[in-house]
Amino acid sequence: MILRLKTASRFAALIPALGLATLSLTCAQAQTMQTQGMPTQAIPGQSAPAQSGSISPEMRQDIETGLRYPLPADFMPRAAQTLQALQAANIRPPNSTQLSLRATIAQIASIPGVPEILNAHGFTPETFLMGMTAFGMTLAATNGQALPAGLPAANPANVALFHAHPDQVTTLMQAMGAPPGQN
Repeated sequence: MILRLKTASRFAALIPALGLATLSLTCAQAQTMQTQGMPTQAIPGQSAPAQSGSISPEMRQDIETGLRYPLPADFMPRAAQTLQALQAANIRPPNSTQLSLRATIAQIASIPGVPEILNAHGFTPETFLMGMTAFGMTLAATNGQALPAGLPAANPANVALFHAHPDQVTTLMQAMGAPPGQN
């Protein structure tokens, strides 16, 4: 079934392919925020909010973008294949810890070979990274992770996609290096 975000954070260092830097950062930040007693939602490419629990305007905008982004119906199988191709090409995710979502997309687009692999699977750097961000946000939302106050719920169509295709969620999680069900 669908993996808890807390469980996924254990595998953040194992995520083998480009673009999943976003999800690994989301997981790592969520784990950091949990240990600080803050809400457990974060967005890729952003540092954890201050201990007061406040979220920077840029971080809030990136979170909202990820929560609203619509996943195509065939996103999960294509993303899993893309991750396998990136791993086979020995391409690793860049360090985008201090970058905004837009800056992370630009960084990914500049890595030799990545645009070609993404294109072969029907993605641009933006659609792949936005899809992976939406996937991570939906994964958190469907596993009961609390969002900071004032943020929208995950895109209902994405949640429905997860419920309609749990096998595809599992396959994508496995492609990310995070075996489902492991606690």
